[in-house]
Amino acid sequence: MAVLEKIRVKFGILITVLVALALLSFIIDPQTLRSAADRFSSDNKVGSMNGKSITYREFYEELNNYTEIAKLMGQNPSSEAEQAQLRDAAWQSIFDNEVFIPKATSAGLTVGSDEMLDLTQGTNISPVLLQQGVFSDANGNFSREALVNFVQSIDADETGNAARFWSFLEESVYRNQLYSKYGSLIQNSDFQTELEKNRMIAESNVTADVDFVFTPMPFGVDSTISVTSDEIRRFYNEHKEQFKQPANRDIEYVMWEVVPSAQDYADTREEFDALYADFAKAENLKAFVTLNSDSKWNPYFFSEDQLSVTPEFQETAFHQPVGTVSPVVEEDRAYAAMRVAAVRNMSDSANVYYKVYPLSEESDADAFVAAQLKKPEADQFSKLGWVTQDILMANGLTDFDPVFDAAQKVIKVKSVNNQAVFVLYVPEKTKPMKKVQIATLYKNVLPSDDTYRDFQMKAVEFADACDGKLENFQKIAQEQNLPVVPLNNMTQATRRIGPAENAREVVYWVFDKKTKEGDVSDLKTVDNKYYFVTAVTKARKEGYADLKEVAPDIRTVLMGRKVLDKQLADVSNEIAGLTTLDQVADKLGSTVSHYPGLSFGSTQYAQNDPAFVGAASVADEGTLQTVKGNIGVYVFEVTNRSAGNFFSEADAATQQARKASYHTSILQDVIANEAEIKDNRARFF
Repeated sequence: MAVLEKIRVKFGILITVLVALALLSFIIDPQTLRSAADRFSSDNKVGSMNGKSITYREFYEELNNYTEIAKLMGQNPSSEAEQAQLRDAAWQSIFDNEVFIPKATSAGLTVGSDEMLDLTQGTNISPVLLQQGVFSDANGNFSREALVNFVQSIDADETGNAARFWSFLEESVYRNQLYSKYGSLIQNSDFQTELEKNRMIAESNVTADVDFVFTPMPFGVDSTISVTSDEIRRFYNEHKEQFKQPANRDIEYVMWEVVPSAQDYADTREEFDALYADFAKAENLKAFVTLNSDSKWNPYFFSEDQLSVTPEFQETAFHQPVGTVSPVVEEDRAYAAMRVAAVRNMSDSANVYYKVYPLSEESDADAFVAAQLKKPEADQFSKLGWVTQDILMANGLTDFDPVFDAAQKVIKVKSVNNQAVFVLYVPEKTKPMKKVQIATLYKNVLPSDDTYRDFQMKAVEFADACDGKLENFQKIAQEQNLPVVPLNNMTQATRRIGPAENAREVVYWVFDKKTKEGDVSDLKTVDNKYYFVTAVTKARKEGYADLKEVAPDIRTVLMGRKVLDKQLADVSNEIAGLTTLDQVADKLGSTVSHYPGLSFGSTQYAQNDPAFVGAASVADEGTLQTVKGNIGVYVFEVTNRSAGNFFSEADAATQQARKASYHTSILQDVIANEAEIKDNRARFF
């Protein structure tokens, strides 16, 4: 049990363990899986990978395993974000088992038993174990002794939890090593030949000084240009894969956010004023704040620069004596007042060494203090290092607070929470300054039951009047001047709608099999503060987007191409016979611009107009040339071309590394498509 307690104390937030299952996130990550695979659906399956269905029971068992591991570490994942993190980790684990590990194994990659022993207890400890706080010494460094002690204590743990945790870590080590090998295999296969390298260096070391005249693409409507239905259909068929889509919906909704009424403000102010009088004379401020304030007691001591508050609070905190109470301030849906609890002349940080004794040996601690007061010896202590108030509070060491203003360099503090006596040696600290501790009385103005009822009645009346029909929804909303908010292309994975962070109740209804296009929901309550009435204006199935819906976008693309083609022809005709760029600029009503040192790797125009960069990089000197870009037409002349040696082999290696990184980053899409992953978790969670 002592080992398990150490796990709970040493481990931070849940992510420190979950990260072990996704260290090679460039290959696949749950969010990518979700976005790439939402177009698939299943009535009773959480998803599928490589053609194998993943049942709800299978996924739930994996999810439960992660939940139990989290509890073992003293965590209690309850928020939606924490639950989503667990679900992603469980999905990643299933992906590893069903897709990644078989793929890595088929590539000839293995992690043998001798290798696992070396990674877990040998000379090549895995990063998965190195990052675990349970295997750290007092200074936060990895301790092989702590690791060995943990492994040796597993058999002595009758609960079996230590063994379960170690099994989890071993599995994480195995997967991490396999990912590492697979990543190395991919990266080492993406190499640059000597010929490719030399060509890149040669091309990049050739630069050109270019003068050019640019005419931007016209944005007005040209009645002489048209796009036919056949052209749109041809483009659609030729680029059909670009129009794949998951099942999605267009919706319109009316939302009521429950906010406090004027009466709620008046009632809260009356309650606050009664507490304010007691707050001004309370003897135990910590107890008073704990019992009566909506904000927690904060033991922190602030300097004037650190305290960011209203002018009224700032004046009270730093220019009034201890015990002074500020005026009442009305903040966003709250009333607040502060009182100066204490003032200290203290340092921001201190360099601390420590020695620890059990409570039963306090007399020994006293004797040690007496001996060290004369001439402190750092080697008699363990080093903690430089600490601040934040560090002490974050690590539960608030008992060490006297180090910031103690007159002596060696002090004794008794810690009941840690059941220990600490002797602290503070050889140096920063310059002391005035700091204040403040107590804050804070009361949120919350909607009353009557206010909730009033908002609910408005929403219910609207929903009833709609009677589930879109035409009623739109007509009544207009009559009552209610704001109707559209949301297009909503997928089943949507969680946030407007300000509502977790609007799953609305999403479930929108994607329910019984919900049809044109339906209007009854009242849906979200986060106990938002009321939704939602209408489905368009329902799209998984597959290819309908040609009628994407035709306007295709028309815009084709129209743009034709406009540029016409512009190129018009410019070419206008400048026919001209021999200088000055003449061209006068004819086109433009100016001559200059680009020095342009090369094939130039980036200034490459993002928008790579055609211009490419053409100018290889054009002959002294000749006028015209090229159509993405945003207009360029007439240019290369005035000088020179070769240098500024682009080195190191630059080529950097370019190749970027290229390899890009190739690696797109592997996630390649693997997801190859495995035909279907992620239907949003249907269940």
